[in-house]
Amino acid sequence: MGKSNHRRDNLEELSLSGLMDTEILYSFLHRNPNLKDLSLNNCSFEKIVPPKEDSEIENLGVVPNLKSLKLIDLPYLEEIGFEPDIILERLEFLILKNCPSMITIAPSFVSFTRLTNLEVVSCDGLQSLMSASTAKGLVLLNTMKVVKCESLIEIVRKDGEKYAKVVFQHLKALELVSLKNLKSFCISDCDFEFPSLEKLVVSACYNMDKFSETVTRSPILQNIYVLHGKEYKGFCWEGDINATIQKIFQEMVCIYV
Repeated sequence: MGKSNHRRDNLEELSLSGLMDTEILYSFLHRNPNLKDLSLNNCSFEKIVPPKEDSEIENLGVVPNLKSLKLIDLPYLEEIGFEPDIILERLEFLILKNCPSMITIAPSFVSFTRLTNLEVVSCDGLQSLMSASTAKGLVLLNTMKVVKCESLIEIVRKDGEKYAKVVFQHLKALELVSLKNLKSFCISDCDFEFPSLEKLVVSACYNMDKFSETVTRSPILQNIYVLHGKEYKGFCWEGDINATIQKIFQEMVCIYV
């Protein structure tokens, strides 16, 4: 795929496949500054990094209006990258599918302050999804869905702080599905609050016997759902998330032992 030398100010959606390096990617980004939706498929790079300073690419500024990023079937991608650009701080939708080499979504210093929807599917290299520092920055997150990540042990990992408190202020829907090694949302002593959480799905997470080390505050939530085929089965509320997860875990053990 050759480089384009023409700037296109009206293009808002772009899908690229089979890229071998990120210099070509940045060539497209610089020449389509008003992109809102970017999808990358079947590309071979390990990290999305800006081109070197001696590159031919003119510095026109990189997609300041980008809202949606989809990374699909990227077998060598270890983390999203884009540093030192602030693309990730502007994203509203992030979808990662079949990125088996990914070891973290982003370093702790990256903040997803505008992200509203996060979906991670079949990223088998992940042992944790994000640090507590990254989680604290998700101030607008509305929906989180994590599915079929085989090595995932926890969603949020505690970083350097002695005491960590994370408030998912606007999170309304959380789905954790087919995560066979998931132990809990966070295996360290970390306080979580979900003041807006209305829907929690925990299904086929057979090692998850509690949600977190401490009782998590979720004043609106009154049910936890498990997928049976294509239907949701609700479990009776046991007073808090941990107690209800424990009941689900005990019933699953009875079924599969």
